Amino acid sequence: MYFVAFLTLLGVCSALAKPDLRYRTWTQYLKMEDGTELHTRFFAPRDYVEGSGQKYTTIMDRSPYGQFGIELIADLFVPTGFISVCQDMRGTGLSEGNFSNWKAEANDSFVTGNWVVEQPWSNGNIFTFGASADGLAAFPTNYNTPSWLSSQYYIWTSSIGYEVLYPNGALLYNLLNRWLKGTVRDYDFDSCWGEFMENEMESDWWADLTFTGNYDLIKAGNFGFWAGWYDIFLVGNLAAYHGYNFEADPAVRHKSVITIDPCGHCQDAAPFFTENVIAGRTALALMQAFETFGVRPVEKPNIQNVTFYVMSSNDDAGKEAGQYWTSVEEFPKPVMTKFYLHADGSASTEKPARDTELPETTSYTFDPTNPQPTQGGNNLWSDAPCGPLDQAELDTRADVITFQTDAFTEELPLTGAINAHLFVGSDAIDTDFMVRMSDVYPTGEARLIQDSAVRMRWRNGGLTPQFMAKGGVYPASLSLWNTSYVVAPGHALRFAISSSNYPRFSVNGNNGLLLADAAYPGENITAVNSVYHSAVYASYMELPVVHKHQLPETHGIEGMFRAAYPQVDYDFAMEKGPELLERLAMSRMGDGGGN
Repeated sequence: MYFVAFLTLLGVCSALAKPDLRYRTWTQYLKMEDGTELHTRFFAPRDYVEGSGQKYTTIMDRSPYGQFGIELIADLFVPTGFISVCQDMRGTGLSEGNFSNWKAEANDSFVTGNWVVEQPWSNGNIFTFGASADGLAAFPTNYNTPSWLSSQYYIWTSSIGYEVLYPNGALLYNLLNRWLKGTVRDYDFDSCWGEFMENEMESDWWADLTFTGNYDLIKAGNFGFWAGWYDIFLVGNLAAYHGYNFEADPAVRHKSVITIDPCGHCQDAAPFFTENVIAGRTALALMQAFETFGVRPVEKPNIQNVTFYVMSSNDDAGKEAGQYWTSVEEFPKPVMTKFYLHADGSASTEKPARDTELPETTSYTFDPTNPQPTQGGNNLWSDAPCGPLDQAELDTRADVITFQTDAFTEELPLTGAINAHLFVGSDAIDTDFMVRMSDVYPTGEARLIQDSAVRMRWRNGGLTPQFMAKGGVYPASLSLWNTSYVVAPGHALRFAISSSNYPRFSVNGNNGLLLADAAYPGENITAVNSVYHSAVYASYMELPVVHKHQLPETHGIEGMFRAAYPQVDYDFAMEKGPELLERLAMSRMGDGGGN
């Protein structure tokens, strides 16, 4: 159900265009290097005649969700003259073999592509399409630098693996556990899960899921990216756009575009963002997909390389301050601004002064048997709710400490990376520190902007855990990923610190046991955790402050779509699309679809 919005734009628009549906489809099992046969479906346009000598460019989508899941999206390009090749990844759908945790994707895609371009209907060019997990499978296609790879389009996916599952060393438990259970075969679950647990450190095992440092392998093509501010893969999506645009072969640098909507996988956040969107989306992403595949260019200069939704609160002040689209040549360069945490619970740009009468720490007791429940954020499943949900009740818990700015008298525009730099301590050898940044409304709501965690045994990275000693003071820096958000006048920012957020993150038992340890989870240890805010140990949040003129409002996206695709009933899509595609997604993918 998590691809409702993309299907809303593609599926409904395609249906309303009423194309001639006299297409030909067939299936075939393709043999990989190790003999495993992968179920592959082909969909050809209406003018295809076997043996006619007509040549076609191929769009290839390799997916773990089966032929009635995300693979269907590639078919929507067929009316414009492509043949789609949709393949079930090994161990999924109707394919043979065991799921490989994406380890086999480089070679499997290479073998498949080589077979395709040898067919009499192929012109030797293949575009790849990859949404969500399909995108994770598409990035490794580049490792073999195939000569047939001509262009790529990615949606809500990631070119890095470790940080999107273990941000700062803390396991995103619900994301991984529910995805594997809902996608891979039962007999593969234990082995797949075990590999992820054995590699909670950033070991070489993650190389197949990490394209960082390999962008020079990108030799040809134009590229498109679609991300979401509340998406599970946000940071890896942004990394991919940057790598393709600035680190690829010089011949293809600066040939990438990116659109960032508010939601990504987080469909539940759509009601918070209502300006010029369909269920939290924009038709621009559809237009840029067709542009990437050479069907029709996007109108310029209204739309530049980087287009994203500028979020704000959903009250009148927020709609005046933000809640609009901007399109710029490159991401604005922020002034990274420190907001220091103070002993009185305030947060300001003024650094704490030396004062022997003020406490140097604020402490709380964390009991792993009573974890804080997940309430919003960059999540996927309904039992870990996603989006900008109200944190006010959570912030009153005894195991949560908060630091809050004064209400701002002017707009505070933020666009870029959010970081927390803390000095912390604990009487346990290991624990987690969770940080949430929320927009505090005049009414008392505290809507989540971003959050993340650091698992202290991995605070410095590396392959060996580094434990703490009682009485020690430890620096802990963590990324809260990125945002574009304007804090409206009359609103404040709150930084909440705790040690649990379940089931978004696994609960740390504070006992130092690694996830793959035979004794895990072991005995839970209640810990007293402390955050320092003294002149010597000054903890602070680092926020990406920009000027409003760096975020110019872009108008006319809807009009551009109407002009480019007059056959589509846009108003009908706006009104009926979400409902129709919700039904479609539920029937085709089910609750375990995980996309």
